[in-house]
Amino acid sequence: MKPTPPPITPLKRAIAPPEPELSPKAALNIVRVFALLLAIPLLFEVASRFTPSKTNLAAATVRSGMQWLLMHGLTEGNRAVFLGREGWLFDQLELDRLAHARRPGNDVHSGLIKLAAQLKAQDTPLLVITIPDRATLYPEQIRPGRYLDVLRLKDEAGKLAELKAAGVDVLDMTEALWVFRDKQPVFFSHDSHWTPEAMKGVALAVNKHVQEKFPRLSSTETPVINATILERADAGDLALRLDRMHAAKLMGEETADLISIQGIEPSGKSPIVLHGGELMRVYDDARLSFGGGGSPPSAGFITQLATLLGRPLDVRDMPRPGESYEDKKLVIILLPMTELVP
Repeated sequence: MKPTPPPITPLKRAIAPPEPELSPKAALNIVRVFALLLAIPLLFEVASRFTPSKTNLAAATVRSGMQWLLMHGLTEGNRAVFLGREGWLFDQLELDRLAHARRPGNDVHSGLIKLAAQLKAQDTPLLVITIPDRATLYPEQIRPGRYLDVLRLKDEAGKLAELKAAGVDVLDMTEALWVFRDKQPVFFSHDSHWTPEAMKGVALAVNKHVQEKFPRLSSTETPVINATILERADAGDLALRLDRMHAAKLMGEETADLISIQGIEPSGKSPIVLHGGELMRVYDDARLSFGGGGSPPSAGFITQLATLLGRPLDVRDMPRPGESYEDKKLVIILLPMTELVP
């Protein structure tokens, strides 16, 4: 015989249980916890400026933890680095440039016009090679979409036309690298530097251009060189700007194979001057090279172009007013487009 269920009181069925309420004391405790969580990183940051390295290490550890939370919880980078799609990182200044944000100008364009006039007076050609930035060539990693052509600022065409009108021989590599990126990467995803493959491709294009327009300046003799393959791995300079201590754990490492070439050292007696900045010296300067540290690898644009031309180059930094080019037959400038059109 089944037990008789207890009768259901209609009055109890009609009354819903009260909603739980947060007492003022509990609410105050929650506010205190959040305030403490926000105060801890701030206290470490302040203390790291006045106390020994152990506190600096603690502050860096806290920053690393906060950055991990920002990336994995909110898909955000920081004030200096933008976190794009598929783990791509971009310097915020690159994005400011594309967005036409206000940025300090420079006198690079006017300086090139003056240099062209100076060299023209002594019958020395000026060749300017322009290299686009990462955001220009990889817009889909910033904003999803199908991009049929490279993204350019409207000022670029005018600036390049003015250089050509002043007698400058311009070799703009933007379109060529846009095609090249479908075959091999032009830039690393976590590092601001171009890849060795892209650098070699530009060196080949410049060598071809020089041989066609200035055939007497390239040597027909094969130089004696010693080539060594170097395997490098690096978290990337942009990843390091996100997390100085644990960039490799945060983003992983990228790899590159460099061909170190010994045998053609720069020479001030060369008839060809090569001007440039960091872009030119990457993989030739141990402080700038992908993979960092160690002895100079001699695997960058300077070495590649000198090897292809079969002769040393007179390597200099960016041109300065009053610089002498006596007895020079060709002046080449490797120039990021962001310097020509900020």
